[in-house]
Amino acid sequence: MRSPHPNSSKSIKAGGSALYAPTFDKKLQQMLEENYQNYNFPTKHLLKDTNLFLQEAVKMGLNASLLEGVKAILEATQKLGKSDDDYSALFTTIKP
Repeated sequence: MRSPHPNSSKSIKAGGSALYAPTFDKKLQQMLEENYQNYNFPTKHLLKDTNLFLQEAVKMGLNASLLEGVKAILEATQKLGKSDDDYSALFTTIKP
């Protein structure tokens, strides 16, 4: 039996990582196949929510630089035509 891809959720799970979440099992195959049409939460909605979080963070005087980075990635993902695809489509923006 082949060992799991080092970046797979099975590899993370096998290592007992605290980073593991069951969502990885569902999203990993989509990301490897670059198939984002079957979505739970579209990219455009994540961008909308990110903007809402940013507005509140600014009002509270919080450092929102991390969220600004997420926003930039989501905007770039939308420019690739992935607005209505699952939010995991952001992988197309950040993958090497």
